[in-house]
Amino acid sequence: MRASFAALLFASLVGLVLASGATAKEAVHVSGTYTVTDFGTTTCVPVGSPAFRIRCATTGFATQYAGDLTGTAVVDFTTLIDCRTGRSHGKGVETFTGTVNGLGAGTLIWHDHFRSTIDCGTFEVSDLVGKEVDFSGTGQLAGVRGKIDYNETTYDGTLQ
Repeated sequence: MRASFAALLFASLVGLVLASGATAKEAVHVSGTYTVTDFGTTTCVPVGSPAFRIRCATTGFATQYAGDLTGTAVVDFTTLIDCRTGRSHGKGVETFTGTVNGLGAGTLIWHDHFRSTIDCGTFEVSDLVGKEVDFSGTGQLAGVRGKIDYNETTYDGTLQ
C-alpha cells in the first residue's frame, strides 16, 4: 500500500510540474514612456510640529502609456514630504487598462513605490524614481507578474 501511495504521489507531482511548465509565460521586456493627463485631486496636511513634514493624498492621477504598454492608468497615492530635506517618498495603487506587447490586453493593478526631490516653495518634483510591483490582472493579463522601474517620463522592466 505504501508503494502505491508513493507512486500516486510521484505521478501527481510530475503532472503538476508538467502542467505548470506548459502554462508558464515567457518573460517579456517592456519599456516606453508615459504622460500625465490629469493630476487628480490632492489634499495635504502637516505632520507633527514644527510643520516641515507634509502628508499628501492624491486621487485620480491619470497617465497615458506608450511603447510596450499602451493604454491609460489611474493611481491613488500618498506622499510624505520633508521640506527640511527637500525629499519625498510615497506609495499607491495603480490600475492600467490596455495592452502589454507580447502578453495581451486587459487590466493590470500594481503597487507603486517612489521617491523624489521636491521644492516645497513651488511643489515642483524632480529626480523621481519608482518601482511597480505586486501585479494582479484580468483578461489576457491575468497572472502577470514582474517589476517595472520608472522615472519622471519613462518606464523599463520585465513582465511574465
